[in-house]
Amino acid sequence: MITIKDFSQKKSYCVPTTIMRTPLEHWLALASVEGLGSVRIRRLIARFGSAQAIFEAELPEIARLPSFNPVLASRILTVAGNFATLRERLDALKAQEVRVMCPVDDTYPSQLKALPDAPGILCSVGTLTDLSERCVAIVGAKEPTAEGIQLTLSLSTQLALAGFTVVSGLAAGVDAYAHAGALAGMGKTVGVVGSDLSAIYPARNNPLATKIYEHGCLFSEHPFPTTPSPGNLIQRNRIISGLSMATIVIEAAKTGGAMHTAEYAQRQGRKVLTCRWATQHALSEGPRELIRIGAIPFTPTEVDKVIDMLTHPERLETYSSSAATEQIGLFETVLS
Repeated sequence: MITIKDFSQKKSYCVPTTIMRTPLEHWLALASVEGLGSVRIRRLIARFGSAQAIFEAELPEIARLPSFNPVLASRILTVAGNFATLRERLDALKAQEVRVMCPVDDTYPSQLKALPDAPGILCSVGTLTDLSERCVAIVGAKEPTAEGIQLTLSLSTQLALAGFTVVSGLAAGVDAYAHAGALAGMGKTVGVVGSDLSAIYPARNNPLATKIYEHGCLFSEHPFPTTPSPGNLIQRNRIISGLSMATIVIEAAKTGGAMHTAEYAQRQGRKVLTCRWATQHALSEGPRELIRIGAIPFTPTEVDKVIDMLTHPERLETYSSSAATEQIGLFETVLS
């Protein structure tokens, strides 16, 4: 309590203190609610106007919203009692040099802000603090072929030399080679992980994560201890594609993380490029399927073509239209 003295009246009045919570604390509180994902958080923001206003709402107001119920509404309002603990968590992350951002922060990547499922909280470590829109995602199989490895290294190195930031998921295989190629080109690279930033998965990529930390950054949407479950790894793929102007799939089976990333990119209105392999094998099936549904194809010898397309984004539409026409021709050939 604060005591205010009115000396003219010789009386004392007591008024309650008000603890001002920051927008980040309110967003972190929402992120801590079990069962409240990023899409639902955005629905709440759309309804109430701000993260703070959500905690000032009545339970029935929240419970009546589509995909909400009294149990979830109660969880949301109950978490308001945990602000002291949440503040301690933010302090602990700051002590570990982890930057914590929410969508209303200027430092939050602009590429993600407009997405309906953008992370409510984004954690980052590393030297790269200002992420430009010249980001390109490179993803693919965990056990790529020798040709796939060679293409990944060549493409990521050339992209780095052209001034692009290479984004991937720090997974084994194509992801790791994409980061390594960008570093070899003395460029910037971003790793998006499906756990919190205290532990890297797989563990053998710890040395690579350290190099990314020194020449780029690592992102996670998990401010609390989180294991890299299959669901979390799939969800992080929307961040990989969301940060990037285009997603490039090197090699992939018809199902798997790389295909999920390409699907997210298409939903987000971003271009998808993929390699058209001359030989048919299990890891060429994913690219063939992506080309069938509209991805822009290139051959292993057309790295320069890819760099040209991405350096001049206005040409992507031309290449995309050409690819669509090519697919129609192939379709008509099969029917004839």
